[in-house]
Amino acid sequence: MKKFTNEFKVGLFILLCLAALFYMTYSTGKLDIRKDGYNIYVNFDQVAGIQNKAPVMVNGVESGKVEEIRLSCGEERTNVILKLWLDAAAKIRSNPKISIKTLGLMGEKYIEISSSEGDGFIQPGSSIAGEPYVDIDAMMSKVNSTLDDNKENINSIIKNFEATSRNFEEFSDDVKRHPWKLLFKTKEKPKDQKKE
Repeated sequence: MKKFTNEFKVGLFILLCLAALFYMTYSTGKLDIRKDGYNIYVNFDQVAGIQNKAPVMVNGVESGKVEEIRLSCGEERTNVILKLWLDAAAKIRSNPKISIKTLGLMGEKYIEISSSEGDGFIQPGSSIAGEPYVDIDAMMSKVNSTLDDNKENINSIIKNFEATSRNFEEFSDDVKRHPWKLLFKTKEKPKDQKKE
């Protein structure tokens, strides 16, 4: 049986490490091996911290990435323009909805393109308006403000619910101890009727 030298084993180990490093770099999108594709441009009022290389999903399928982010400062307003690179197979129908979404618990931002209906497809280099970003922090602030404004009503509802819950527990306990009460309707004497 042929034995391998220590130099051969070390060399093989280094090659395996390099192959693993190459695979991890390529799979995370840090290594840019160009495939056929095209660019489109999307205008947003604000992009909520989206980063270069963020994924672009077309109908939920990863089909590209954010290639460039730049500010467009006009006379009346400032917009953010995202240059998106899309795989050649990802055809975007006219009138798509393009929005910024959050992926998973870590809050990574990505671009979602909903492109199910429309006559024809957009052309490479097209410029499209993105949907306004829904700021979760601002929404939660409004919810908290609404809760604070209606604190008395909410407390009253909670108290009513607790009273109803207690009444139901008493009724349930009474039915468990006297189940025949469900079968027979008891006749109560009028309060004003005198005892004989």
